[in-house]
Amino acid sequence: MIRLNCFLEIADSSLKQKAVDAAVELVELSLHDKGCISYEAFSSLTSDNHIEIVETWQDEESLKAHSESTHFKRLVPELEKCGTLTLEKFTF
Repeated sequence: MIRLNCFLEIADSSLKQKAVDAAVELVELSLHDKGCISYEAFSSLTSDNHIEIVETWQDEESLKAHSESTHFKRLVPELEKCGTLTLEKFTF
């Protein structure tokens, strides 16, 4: 299995709703991707400008297909317009 922790530091508070909307849509659509075990978005309790998306995938093939999906290619750039996106990847 593969776990991704994606962190978004929102550049400006005026962009928060746009980031939240993109993250929610990404979660809703990605949950239907083959090999998706879980996909959740979280907002920080201590910082108004942080969102985390936590994903678990069955295997590398499933993750690759997800990253090539229409919704991923459309929504991730929208998140990147809102701030800085960083990624941690764990295989277990």
